[in-house]
Amino acid sequence: MLNSITKIRFTQYYKSGKTIQGFRQAGYWSDNTSFINEKDSIQLQKALKIITKSDPIQIGGKDIIYATKASDIPRFKLKEFIKEKNLKKTSRAKMANIFIMNKGMFLDLIKKLDYDEHYFVNEYHAISSHRLWGDGGNWENCIKQFNSYKDRNNYWLVEKDKSGWKDMFKDSTLEQLFKDNTHTTKGTLLCVYREQKLIDLLNVIVDNVSDIISGKKKIVFDEDLFVELNKEGIELDEEYLQTLRDMLFSKDDSNVKLGFEMMSNLVLNQSTILSISFLLNELIYQTRFRPSYYTNNNTNLKALLKLLKTKGIYWERDWKTFGTGLRKNFKTGKEGAIVKKFLLDNINREFKLNNSAAEQLVDIVFSTEVQEVNLIEK
Repeated sequence: MLNSITKIRFTQYYKSGKTIQGFRQAGYWSDNTSFINEKDSIQLQKALKIITKSDPIQIGGKDIIYATKASDIPRFKLKEFIKEKNLKKTSRAKMANIFIMNKGMFLDLIKKLDYDEHYFVNEYHAISSHRLWGDGGNWENCIKQFNSYKDRNNYWLVEKDKSGWKDMFKDSTLEQLFKDNTHTTKGTLLCVYREQKLIDLLNVIVDNVSDIISGKKKIVFDEDLFVELNKEGIELDEEYLQTLRDMLFSKDDSNVKLGFEMMSNLVLNQSTILSISFLLNELIYQTRFRPSYYTNNNTNLKALLKLLKTKGIYWERDWKTFGTGLRKNFKTGKEGAIVKKFLLDNINREFKLNNSAAEQLVDIVFSTEVQEVNLIEK
């Protein structure tokens, strides 16, 4: 079960002209902090591993769909898809057997989960002292929550990073004060600030953890579903690519908007994703294009850009970061050769800028390719 808790600091502070050393509220605008006990954390980790390794699945038959708040699939497209496949949609997660979520957001959630031993203030000390620890802000609400909390021994989380324990522990009396009034509890911690979608997503997973582990309920990522939703879209050929380029580089804003609408309804195969990535990279460096201006009213484009981000294709960055993402996704075939040439051209450009002799590389070989050659030779 996911429990909302509150942070506290062990620190030195000033109050009414006096220096006070001990526990103190973490701040008026503290993060949203949630905790899962050790037993539930073990189950959660099993479910997270299963979701991480999830392969794309076909949705159909009697599947009941629940689109989590952490999904950016355009709702009108999802509605059409559900109608076309004769599926059912529910607003209650417990009733569904398919959960739709954004993979990038899911991976972000995993990064922020902290499974470890965490320090908490002992309940008996908190009962007698918590009203002295803070003032102002939402402190009264914290106290009310503590008083109604079932496991008050694990409510006041001692913040690690900002408490300055090492300096205060030079005083043996303070060190003893801390040891006498705290304990450690193993479990999973989630600290976020204005990221309610992550909390909602974790709640969905925790509430359905047993069914996810058993396979009764499965996960479909936005990125996989978006490709499926665009299967009936337009195939990108050279002529269409040129039309798209003309519209996106137009000085007429209505043409640009239409161009992005066209882009976000393409069939998303490997070749198309690579072409779109190069086009966006070129666009951001040659025009005033900024994604947020167009994604506000174009959920298709927003979903497409998140697809690229999840794949690690950072088209808005410098050529090194952009090229690394391309190499990660396109290693073989025609697309792999195009990416290799892109990297080689940029490396040579750097040589010309920094080398008076203007030496030029004619080829590059990646370490993985060397390993593949060695395996073949053996």
